Amino acid sequence: MPRPPKHTVPRVTQEVVRRFYGRLPKGSSDYYVLESGQAAIRWCVLRVQRTQIQIGLRKGQGWYPVAVLPRDVSLDEVESARESCRLKARALEDEDAEPTLRQGRRMTWASAWQEFREDYVRRRLPNGSPRTLQFYDDLFTAHVLPLYGEMTLAEFAALPIGAIEKIGEAISDRVRAGRPHYSGRHTGNHAVRAMRMVWERCRRQGWIAKDPFMDAAELPTASAEVYLEDADLLALGAALRSLEAQAGRASEVSRRVPSLAALLAIRIVMYTGCRHVEELLRGKLSWFRTDYGIPRLEVPRAKGQRGGEAGRVIYLGPESVRCLTEIRRPDGCQDLVPGRGDNVQMNRLTEPWERVVLEARRILEAGDSRGASTILRARIVGYEGKDRVTLFPGSLRVPVKATRHTIKTIHPRAGIAPDHSRQLLGHEAASLGDRVYLHQHGPSLSAAAATAEAYVRKLMGDLGSEVLRFQKRSLVP
Repeated sequence: MPRPPKHTVPRVTQEVVRRFYGRLPKGSSDYYVLESGQAAIRWCVLRVQRTQIQIGLRKGQGWYPVAVLPRDVSLDEVESARESCRLKARALEDEDAEPTLRQGRRMTWASAWQEFREDYVRRRLPNGSPRTLQFYDDLFTAHVLPLYGEMTLAEFAALPIGAIEKIGEAISDRVRAGRPHYSGRHTGNHAVRAMRMVWERCRRQGWIAKDPFMDAAELPTASAEVYLEDADLLALGAALRSLEAQAGRASEVSRRVPSLAALLAIRIVMYTGCRHVEELLRGKLSWFRTDYGIPRLEVPRAKGQRGGEAGRVIYLGPESVRCLTEIRRPDGCQDLVPGRGDNVQMNRLTEPWERVVLEARRILEAGDSRGASTILRARIVGYEGKDRVTLFPGSLRVPVKATRHTIKTIHPRAGIAPDHSRQLLGHEAASLGDRVYLHQHGPSLSAAAATAEAYVRKLMGDLGSEVLRFQKRSLVP
């Protein structure tokens, strides 16, 4: 047991600090002044050193410094330091009652994230998505850890409410610093949700008691739940035909216009309403099947599905098959939609789609566009000498996903039954292993996909105009 301090005071005040500044030790031995009395804070002491006086807690053999009190310390500074000592003493008492809290006091956000990641890999990754883990990795590596990686959980829990509320805003500012044309609000919200998951696991482990994320509100974002009007589809069809003609004349590696592969992929997305990244761009040639006389893409794992029975079927109309057939692939390439370079897979359609939307907007502005138009309501901004469909908050977004919402509104107009519509969009889908289902219901779904495709092509003006004539070729290079 440590010897009790020889000096005691009822409570630390300005006068006490000044008095002991006059009694600084002349040797190397520090001494302590303990608060002792009715108004005393448990374990609160002054540590008198040769050149300064610290205030903190002395519990057992441990010394927990809180602040340095200068000779001319003010009353508010003294009371603020004593209140910090009170909170620290309460935290130490909690650790005595719950020993696991002691680990949380030492654990940083970096180590908490590593613990969460290892647990995720062990328990959830066998039936989970590697892309989800990669998404969390990117969020923490790029944004969370640079801001909070070295901060302990206890320090984070002690942050004022205002600092917690601004976490999403701070991360969105980091995004805008590198990409001024993005709002960063979606990334900020995703990061806050990921941090909340890690923190919740720490609470379940007993490493921390407080939940500061009760004060972390998500940032408002512009809704992506938009769909295209008939005038938009007609203009998009004209824009695609114009850009396809330019891409056909340009070099395959030219970046002056979107690649023909990207434009054909956009057509497939507009015809089918598929999830363009997970169900098309990440696809392989092995997904394309034509047995049973039903052209389709068999996606091995669909959004939200877990376990062994997973996957969904994307039924293709004849023009979608022609688009897939027309895409040029280097020798040995097994990607459904290759990128511009060798052994490069296209990972998104954002830039080509925005170029098509911009071209469609010019067509709408040049014509007599009196009808409803989503594209004309979208805000266009310029940066670095280029036009871009804005993603800033408060403006209407027209993302690639708008084509999926559009198909959902078109199905009833095209006479597609509600059950067929849900299955074509992947809201309800049988397992890939259920070949009996495919054999019995596949023909009707294939016919529904062709009907919807023809309706979309009519709205796009493809059936009544000169369109790009595709040459038949095998999907296998």
